[in-house]
Amino acid sequence: MSAAPHGAAQSGPALTELSDDALLRLVEQLGGKPFQGRQVLHWLWKHGVDDVEQMRNVPAKLREALRPHRLRAAEVREAELAQDGTEKLLVGLADGDAVECVIIPDGERTTLCISTQVGCPVGCVFCASGLGGVRRNLTAGEIAEQVLLAKARLPDDRRLTNLVVMGMGEPMLNLDALLPALARIHDADGIGMGARRITVSTSGYPRQMERFAKADESYNLAVSLHAADDELRKQLVPTATHPVREIVAAAHRYFGLKGREVTYEVVLLKGVNDRPSHAETMIQTLRGLPCTVNLIPWNPVDEIRRERGLERPLEAHVDLFAEALRCGGLKVTVRRQRGADRSAACGQLRLRRQPGA
Repeated sequence: MSAAPHGAAQSGPALTELSDDALLRLVEQLGGKPFQGRQVLHWLWKHGVDDVEQMRNVPAKLREALRPHRLRAAEVREAELAQDGTEKLLVGLADGDAVECVIIPDGERTTLCISTQVGCPVGCVFCASGLGGVRRNLTAGEIAEQVLLAKARLPDDRRLTNLVVMGMGEPMLNLDALLPALARIHDADGIGMGARRITVSTSGYPRQMERFAKADESYNLAVSLHAADDELRKQLVPTATHPVREIVAAAHRYFGLKGREVTYEVVLLKGVNDRPSHAETMIQTLRGLPCTVNLIPWNPVDEIRRERGLERPLEAHVDLFAEALRCGGLKVTVRRQRGADRSAACGQLRLRRQPGA
């Protein structure tokens, strides 16, 4: 008799949504021993199994007792593979909603970008993720499970090397779930990814950034700045309530506590924030700080392009902006466009499959 199929009508949270203590209690309630509960945890996270029958060293009686319980909270509903190897996954959740994660192979590196909320409350004018607002926070299990789903799709000769939490949603507004999810992902007895390979991106919430800095592990921090001028940034990020100087100060305090250089992300838009004067303001704001500026030429979203008239910047303007920052003493990287032939921008796949979401 096989385990109940994923998505079947089953009560209660999935096993991946339970804390270690809660899962151990469940196993004991089902007649198992504490060490058998730890075996179940190992199978769920270290091996990423999605069927109780794959838990080979767990007694048949306990496997039978676990059968009515969902192992996972999510599943891959759809996948789009781009010519450059980038694969975007539409991850279906138990309540019928969906988020996105993206697998990005690049030489020996394989980076996974994951989401923390269904939709996004920030509402950046260029982003598809926030077009329908935010529906809810993801649970810790739903966040961490995206890593399991992605790992299962990798060929045997490729492993996941880096994780970026910069998909759908604002991570700092879901720290109650994000922090335990990252602990699960980092834990040597869990997924086992080093903290130095994990980056969390925020649009800038100083109080939450300070709480994030108190986490046991030292993850990398990225700040979606987009403009160093408060007025222009407010146009790009309408929900922004904190001045740029407060956000940069909070990020610098993070560096002071963790010793991790902060990355400032700037999505460049043609004629909006890609001019030399914008570069000069950024130089004045960030000069002397231990940081890197990551320039991201906008991935066009048809719906946004039609409604708001935004365009991808000219390559020459991106190069000039980068050179100006370098001449101003800042370290700069320019992100290459990936998955351009397959819904490159975050939130596009979900938007197409769930209009109005």
